[in-house]
Amino acid sequence: MKLFEAADSKNEQQNEPQLPALKNHKLARRAFPREKSINEGIEYMYHDLLKRFKRMYSTLPNVSDRTVVEINGKIDPYDPEGLYTFITPYFYYHVRCSYLEKYEVFYQFHNCPFEAEIRGWFKRVHSPMWAFEIKRHQDFPKFYQGVLAYQPKERIHILEYVTV
Repeated sequence: MKLFEAADSKNEQQNEPQLPALKNHKLARRAFPREKSINEGIEYMYHDLLKRFKRMYSTLPNVSDRTVVEINGKIDPYDPEGLYTFITPYFYYHVRCSYLEKYEVFYQFHNCPFEAEIRGWFKRVHSPMWAFEIKRHQDFPKFYQGVLAYQPKERIHILEYVTV
């Protein structure tokens, strides 16, 4: 690695090179076995529920209602704690790995047509110890439009319409 010159030329010491920031989920590999198994279960349930949620949203006739944003935070170098995010015009679903090496689920509803069903699934599979309903995005439609404007096209999908 290249050593960088000191900002002050009078200083004879070399500055240490900056190392890339580690993702929290990589640090979580050293967690205790019980915590690792809980983390693996949360990740598995995210993917299982995501399939169900996509099937639900695919039944909506309006194209704008089926436009979703899906982010794989494991490969995103800018978010050290984000793992997965799924955003619709009515629902926010986010899994992160905290600095304590624990996976956590955050979700928020906004006039969601499937809120009762989704709450039922969360009640069955997620513990209140790691799944939290949030009210972070006060103006959810504005938040959603901002996400659509900011995110690259690879993360924005229109779910195929499926009749029930």
